[in-house]
Amino acid sequence: MRNVNNITDKTIIPLEIVEKLRAEKLVKTQLSKSDHPTVKEQIHSLLAKMKFDDLVPLYVSTIGGELVYVNDGYRALVSDSESIGGIVHKADGDYKLPHSLISILNEVQLTRSSVTVEESIHIHGNIRQYRSRHFPICDDDGYVIAVGGTYTDCTEQYKVSNAEDSTLTEQRYRDFARATSDWYWEVDKSMKLTYVSNRFTAITGIPSFLMVGKQIDDIGKLKSGFEGEKIESSSFMNKNAPFRDQLLVLDGQEGEDIYIFLSGVPMFDVESGEFHGFRGAGTDVTESYKARARAEKMQKSLEDTLYDLKDKRAQLDIATKQAEAALEAKSDFLAAMSHELRTPLNAIIGFAEAMSMQAFGELNKQYISYSNDIMNAGRHLLHLINDILDVAVLESGKIQLDTENVSLKQVIEKALNLVVISADNKNIDTSMVRVKEDTKIFVDERRVTQVFVNLLSNAVKFTPENGEIGVRIENVTQDIVGVTIWDTGIGISPEQQELVFEKFHQDRGHIYSRKEEGTGLGLHISKHLAKQMGGDILLKSRVGEGSEFTVLLPLAR
Repeated sequence: MRNVNNITDKTIIPLEIVEKLRAEKLVKTQLSKSDHPTVKEQIHSLLAKMKFDDLVPLYVSTIGGELVYVNDGYRALVSDSESIGGIVHKADGDYKLPHSLISILNEVQLTRSSVTVEESIHIHGNIRQYRSRHFPICDDDGYVIAVGGTYTDCTEQYKVSNAEDSTLTEQRYRDFARATSDWYWEVDKSMKLTYVSNRFTAITGIPSFLMVGKQIDDIGKLKSGFEGEKIESSSFMNKNAPFRDQLLVLDGQEGEDIYIFLSGVPMFDVESGEFHGFRGAGTDVTESYKARARAEKMQKSLEDTLYDLKDKRAQLDIATKQAEAALEAKSDFLAAMSHELRTPLNAIIGFAEAMSMQAFGELNKQYISYSNDIMNAGRHLLHLINDILDVAVLESGKIQLDTENVSLKQVIEKALNLVVISADNKNIDTSMVRVKEDTKIFVDERRVTQVFVNLLSNAVKFTPENGEIGVRIENVTQDIVGVTIWDTGIGISPEQQELVFEKFHQDRGHIYSRKEEGTGLGLHISKHLAKQMGGDILLKSRVGEGSEFTVLLPLAR
C-alpha cells in the first residue's frame, strides 16, 4: 500500500461529472440478458451483491476512467468541496477524471493492490484532511475491471501527527534509507536525474551527485531481461504510469556487472495535475542473478550429461545387437559343424566296433587294442560334439520341449542303467539310487533323463572307489519337487561352486579331479534344461565329504 501526502483536491471528481452520472441514471441501469454482459453491467452486478455504509463517500470507476457509481455520501462530499480544479473537457463535451485520479487507477490496476492517498479538501472555507483508499474490483475470473474509492475525514488525527517535530520525521526517513539495501532516485519530466541517494555510491563507487543531470540511460544499460536486448527508458517512462522490476545493468567497482531492478511511480503537480517526473527505488538483484546463472549452468551440465548417457545407451544398444548377432552366428556355426562332424565320426566308431568284434576276420591283439582305443576316443569325441550342439541350441533359444506327465521313478532307473557299469567298475554302491514311491513330473522325458545322466555320471566320476551315491526326493512346494543326487566324493570348494555351471569349467583344485576327463558342459547344459522345464539346479558341497545337486522340477498337472 502506497501513501501519498499533500495532494490537494485532486482525486475528488468534479460535481459536473457526478451530476452528469445522476442525469444519465446509470446507477439504475437495467442489466441485459446477454451471454456477454458489458463491463458496466458486470460492475453493477457486483455492486448489487455488496453492502455499503451510505454515509461513507464511495465512488466506482472503470479502469479506463469512466465513472460508473457514486453514493449519497460522495455527492455530499463533492457538493461541499470548494476550488476543485484541473477539469479537462473533451471536444465532444464529455468530462475526463482528474489526472491524479487516473494515475491512481493505473497504479491500482498494475499492482492489484490498494493505494492510500492523504489530501487536503476545502470545505466551507476550511481545509479538512481526508484519507482516501482506492481499491481494485475484480470479476469472477480475477481480472481487475473497476476501481473503487472511499474517503475518511482524519483532520483531527492529522493535526496530532503534524505536531511532531519535522526534524524527527526527516531523521526517520534517513534512518530507513540507510537501513535498506535499496537506493532512491528521482527524474524530472525531461527524464533527467534530479536526485540519487548515497546508497548508489556504496554499490558502484561513483559519487551519487555526479549522476544528477544525467538520464537513466546514461548511468547503465537498460535491458528487457537478464538475457534480453538493450532498450531505451522512453519505452516504459513515456506512459507516465508506474512500473516495476525494470532491469538496469551497472558497472561495479571491480569491473563486474551489477544487476538492478528499478521501480518507479509518476509525480503530478498538486494544483494543475501536470506531470513532473518519476520517483523510485533501485534494488540490487546481482546475487539472485548469479544464483540463477549457476542453476542454469548446472541444468545445462545435467542436460549434457543426459545427452551423453543417451548417446552411450544408443552405442550400447548397437553393441548388444552386434553381440547378439555374433552369438547367433556362433551358435549356427557350432550347430552346423556338429552335424557335419557327427556323420564321419559315427562311421569311424562303427568300423572300430566292427574291428573290435572281429566281424570281418581274426585280428591280432595289437590291432584289437588299437580298435578299442579308436572306438573309445570316437565315443568321447561324439559326446563332446553332442554337448556343444546342445549348448548351441540352448543359447539360440531354438530348443523345443515335448513336455508331458512322466514317471520320476522310471526316469531315475533309466539314467542309472546308463551309468551303473561305470559305477560297478569303481565298486561304488548305487543301492541308494532308488525311488520307493513314484511321483509324476511334468517334463520332457528325454531332456530330464539327460539331466540325471549328467548328474549321476559326475557323481560316479568324482567319487573315489568304494564310495556311495544316492537319490533323495522331497516336495519343495505344492507344485515343485526336489530330486537330490548325492555322493561321498571329493566335494567342491565354496569359491568353485558358483563357477561349476559355467561353460567349459571344471574344478581342477583337487588332485583326484585332474585325473577325470570331461567337456565341462554337462552341468551348464543340465541347469539350462532344468530352467527350460520350469525348474532349476541347486548345489551344496563340502570338500572331502561329497556334493548334493538338487534338481527342482514341476509336478504333474
